[in-house]
Amino acid sequence: MVADKYQEQWLEREFVGYGFNQPDPKWPGGAKIAVSFVVQFNMGAESSVEEGDPLSESYLLEIPKNLPVPTRNENTEMMYEYGGREGVARVLSLFKKHNMPLTWNVYTRALEKAPYWLKPILDSGAEISLAGDRYLDHFTTKPEVEDEMINTAIDKLQALTGDKTLPEAWMVERRSNMSIKLYSLAHKERSLPLLYSSDSNADDLPYWDPSPTGEGGLLMVPFPYDCTDARFNMRGSGWASPKDYFLHLKDTFDCLYMEGEKGEGKMMTVLLHPHIIGRAGRIAWFEKFLEYIESKEGVWLARRKDIAAHWTETFPYDPKTAFGQTKVAECGQI
Repeated sequence: MVADKYQEQWLEREFVGYGFNQPDPKWPGGAKIAVSFVVQFNMGAESSVEEGDPLSESYLLEIPKNLPVPTRNENTEMMYEYGGREGVARVLSLFKKHNMPLTWNVYTRALEKAPYWLKPILDSGAEISLAGDRYLDHFTTKPEVEDEMINTAIDKLQALTGDKTLPEAWMVERRSNMSIKLYSLAHKERSLPLLYSSDSNADDLPYWDPSPTGEGGLLMVPFPYDCTDARFNMRGSGWASPKDYFLHLKDTFDCLYMEGEKGEGKMMTVLLHPHIIGRAGRIAWFEKFLEYIESKEGVWLARRKDIAAHWTETFPYDPKTAFGQTKVAECGQI
């Protein structure tokens, strides 16, 4: 065991990144943009009295509600149940209709409660990445406890799928400062390859950091908070209507697509939750976005693992240029 395993690891904060030296990602087929969709399979893994938690989940609800005392709230539980009862089927059917690839980011406690959905997800050709066992805010979780939860999630995922090569990637989303280090070390201890991490929202392109294990690099494949359906259910900066969400996705795509036409190909990620996007009015407008990008030439629709594999082959890890450790380059353009 690493002596400082449970000590937080710091990398130099990056405020330049690729700067004006944006790499040409050389997307397959000369695509101008890579687009990936990630679906959180979390229904039943959220905070719940049934699981021994002091109260029901209060995050990403249709009608946010904090109870005056810790207790069970059956009404809020049903909002998550909707994701399994209606949302998953709608998402699977929609992406099958448009023949678009998906990455399902799974919480193993959710899979344990609804193993019915595992075969349809696998049969669709989707990638499965791992989020952990429970859909909880890990920020205040003790490192020793989070470490145990990470290893539990790996064991469960392999048992549920029968695939000992999984997971190849992680996206905790509600992570702690220790999450990336802990699951990187878990992979090292198991001699289990870790293709990438999506626990970053710092860029529009993949990038390399030195691995927290001290060996080689860890490829970060970022996701953005602005393009997630979670903003329907967030206080303050949410979507007023499904049309607003469609317009934001379209405008984001158009901007990144134009940059790609100038030779600065980018990546767009859309993060979805079945209990949110699975609502009828929302998924109807979301389909309009799928139809829109289908009408464009030079769009690479890809699973996260395919983007990561392409980036690793095209831009292999170089310890001399990895982010988080380099000096700030001089600005050669204003």
